[in-house]
Amino acid sequence: MQTSGRGRRRNPGKRNNKAALLGHFCATVTDRLLSAPLLGSVSRLVEQKGIDLVLGAVPDLLARTNANFVFLGSGHHYFENQLVDLSRQYPQRVFTHIGYSEEVAHQIEAGADIFLMPSRFEPCGLNQMYSLLYGTLPVVNKTGGLADTVVDASDENIANRTATGFVMTEPTTQALIAAIDRALEVHANPRIWNQLQRTAMEQDFGWDKSAMEYILLYRNDQAGQ
Repeated sequence: MQTSGRGRRRNPGKRNNKAALLGHFCATVTDRLLSAPLLGSVSRLVEQKGIDLVLGAVPDLLARTNANFVFLGSGHHYFENQLVDLSRQYPQRVFTHIGYSEEVAHQIEAGADIFLMPSRFEPCGLNQMYSLLYGTLPVVNKTGGLADTVVDASDENIANRTATGFVMTEPTTQALIAAIDRALEVHANPRIWNQLQRTAMEQDFGWDKSAMEYILLYRNDQAGQ
C-alpha cells in the first residue's frame, strides 16, 4: 500500500460538510470528532444490501480504530434494533437515523469520508455514484453495477490515478473489514486520499457519455459486417 507523502491538508469543503452532518446528531462537534474518519451508509436494512456484514464488522472496528459511523435506513426490524443498540452503546461514535430523510441522506453522502455499500447483488446502484460525486470514497462488493463503477485502490491503480474506492471480492464480514482497513490506511495519508477524491469526483456516469459509447459500439458493429 502506498502511504508516503503524509501531511498535505485535507479538503476544507469536506470538513465543513462533515461538521454539518455531525451537528445533526451531536450537540457539540469537537475537533477530535471531525478528525476521526467517518463511515456512512444510506441503505435499506436488508441482507441484499449487506447490512448484516456491516453490523458484524462495526464492533471490531470500534475496538481497533478511531473510526465513527453514521447510518440512515429502514427495513428489517432486527437490523434496525441492532443499529439503535449500537448507537446507545457508543453514543459518541455511532449515529443512527431509522427511516428516510432526503436531507440527511445528502448530508451523509457529502459529509462522510467513506461510504459503505457491500451489497450481495446490485444490478446498478446509485448511492455509490452519489458518493463518488461528493468525494466520499465507497467500499463496495465486486458485483453488478458496483464493480462497473468503482475502481479499487490497488497500488497499481493509485499509481496510475484511476482508483476511486475500495472493492471487496466476496460478501463476508472478514472481506469487509479488510477493505475498510485498507480505506482507513489510505485515509491516514491526506495526499493520496485527496488524489482519490479528485479522481472519484471526475467520474462521468451521465447519459451523454453512455450514448456516445453506444453509438461507437453500433458503428463498429456495422463496420464489421
